[in-house]
Amino acid sequence: MKKGLAKKATSVLLASAMVLSLAACGGKKADAPASTAAPAAQDTKAEAKAEDTKAPESAEGKTYSIIYLTPSTASQFWTYVGIGIENAMKDMEEKEGVKIEFSTVGPAEESQTEDYVTAFEQCIAKKPDAIVTATLAIDATVPKAKEATQNGIVLNFVNCGLGVGDDGAHEEDYNQFYYCSNDTIGEMAAQAFLDAMDAKGMDKTKGTIGINMNVENEALNHRIQSFRDYMAANAPELTLTDTYYNGNVVETSQANAENIISTFGSELIGMYSGNNITGDGVCLAVQAAGIGDKIVSVAVDSDDTEIAALGNGSLDAIIVQDAYAQGYKCMENAIQTLINGSNPESAKQVNCPPVVITSANMNDKDMQDLLDPTRLKK
Repeated sequence: MKKGLAKKATSVLLASAMVLSLAACGGKKADAPASTAAPAAQDTKAEAKAEDTKAPESAEGKTYSIIYLTPSTASQFWTYVGIGIENAMKDMEEKEGVKIEFSTVGPAEESQTEDYVTAFEQCIAKKPDAIVTATLAIDATVPKAKEATQNGIVLNFVNCGLGVGDDGAHEEDYNQFYYCSNDTIGEMAAQAFLDAMDAKGMDKTKGTIGINMNVENEALNHRIQSFRDYMAANAPELTLTDTYYNGNVVETSQANAENIISTFGSELIGMYSGNNITGDGVCLAVQAAGIGDKIVSVAVDSDDTEIAALGNGSLDAIIVQDAYAQGYKCMENAIQTLINGSNPESAKQVNCPPVVITSANMNDKDMQDLLDPTRLKK
């Protein structure tokens, strides 16, 4: 494919230090494992043995301390994850009769990875029973994960872990990881783009697509490359630009999108935004240029700006991760592990698939809950 002009607004050092912004960090595909029922006793002796086995001590009345170490206290995405975490905590307190001493800590912005690592060190020093977190700097986090696990702390990762998904990276250094496949996100975004082209009666044999992303790293590269690969297989005559990076800054994303719009003019048929901060900037540029009805725009993850753009036609589709479900499952698993003394999951990496939301289904209750999990807060 031909490539257009590339404009990288973030440094290589920043790109390698960060793993994600408001985006799934899992890379490969992996389905959630099916639950496995325990085999029934085959004879009277087996039944008698089962009856003689002492039941585990009830957890009722016990208190556990759990910390949610967030990559950003200012991010809507991580707030959505946090709502799932807190709701799981409340449900498990009621169901199991336990009490959770809960706190949330972390830097204000995702780019403050050094502050995140320092906060991780402080969390370990507090000796909680469990830590639920997501890392934006894998290399710096690995030794902290080892330390936490070696000190008997149940460590669960949500969305962004020590690898790209089901690669099994450093799985001995944590208890559980719930994520969303970046390969799936990129492929679904590409198909949603082609579907939107069909809906607008656009020609798939010519035109240029602007590619926009926050940072470059191993995990997010899957999200971009899978989009490119899907387009190459299903619309090979379309041209994709090099990736324009914005360092997770809305203003830079908007400037990049304005550059793409002015550079390619009528040749531009649409843009792909790999995360919500990127999507915010692109949506603002598309809206300001008044070209929402002339091009296709697809983004990943939701926030207020993207939801408004989806409603006013500046955005055609959002690939939405279930941030709430990832957070809920992660916290539920941490508490179950503490109560049972072992991880109840049969696989350490569990994929939570995303969905495509458009103007046609955005008002459905289930889609509303995905777009804005604050509706689910208890």
